[in-house]
Amino acid sequence: MHELLDQLGGIADRIRGVEGNREKLGLFLRDAKDSVELCGKGLMEKNVITAVKTDDLSGAKIAAIDGGLSRHEYHGMDIILTRAVAAVFDYKDGKLDKADYFPQAIVTPKITIVSDPYSDEEFSVSSSLERQYGEIELAGTVAQKLKPTLLLLDGSVVPHGNDRPSTASPAWQRYTEVVGAFKRLFDNATLLAGCIEDSRSRRFCEIIAEQVLGKIDSPRAAGLAKILAGTRDTNLLFHMLKHGERTAVFRYAKDADEHPILSDLGGYGSRIYCFYLKTAEFDRPVRVDFYCKGEDVTETADKIASLVLAVTPHGSYGFPAPLIEADFRAKLQERDADSLHDQLVDRVGITPSLMKLRREQRPF
Repeated sequence: MHELLDQLGGIADRIRGVEGNREKLGLFLRDAKDSVELCGKGLMEKNVITAVKTDDLSGAKIAAIDGGLSRHEYHGMDIILTRAVAAVFDYKDGKLDKADYFPQAIVTPKITIVSDPYSDEEFSVSSSLERQYGEIELAGTVAQKLKPTLLLLDGSVVPHGNDRPSTASPAWQRYTEVVGAFKRLFDNATLLAGCIEDSRSRRFCEIIAEQVLGKIDSPRAAGLAKILAGTRDTNLLFHMLKHGERTAVFRYAKDADEHPILSDLGGYGSRIYCFYLKTAEFDRPVRVDFYCKGEDVTETADKIASLVLAVTPHGSYGFPAPLIEADFRAKLQERDADSLHDQLVDRVGITPSLMKLRREQRPF
């Protein structure tokens, strides 16, 4: 036990040192923000930091989409349960006037039975694609029927990179359907954004390294660049941004044609942009990805940031309230798929296809 406590003491000292350096870096960059202009490829603004004016939510309708997933593998088949729900918040005079749900408050999960001989990785990708397809199809319907002021997705506004199967995979067809659903959503949504709850991206740190530290005439620049190389965006921006501020807008990728996901989206891929927004004083900034139809990228970013800031009232949890509610309504548990399996066994008996994997039936 003493050896373990000694290890923890060393780890704690290391964490304090790393976070202290990141805080110094964030404050240094904040002090330098007025003396540096951004101008690199993929950047849409010159200012590193921009103050955001909170929307007054007068007559605003915010729709948030989230999905739930429960899956389980068995000896001869797999079960996937998915559910997608929209939480629709109507505001009046700056206050929540009405909360509604689409298609309804309690949605029956969709059951998908997979009998193809998927590998573990293919099954994981296939499950994620089923969930995502349900979410994006629902988002397109909400955009058309309800015409919200802002449509929010839980996650990005493009398919996740880990969900792109190989073209030879049985899941490829479903992936192309997900891509098609995103394209239809881009056409139908007036204002579309996605909030990433726990972004682990380093895209903005790379921009800072190239566009800011590379232009600062200071003996500290080399040491700061070393700290930055081991830092994620939200680690840096926690210290760099104040509540109600956002970063400059930047493209999702420097070159959409060379990005595997954006290139699949065709011309839509070049219109995906990002920024970080400090929505809560005592929480990390939230990454916001958005689609912009026209040329007014900065104006679109300002509108989205203003609305997202307005619907994130909690001082220590910086995620929009409509998305929190959508997550609560859509969430599924692993035991949901197990319950369905037990009901199937009651109806057809124990067959090889419905047998659980041995690792889940060990008698010891």
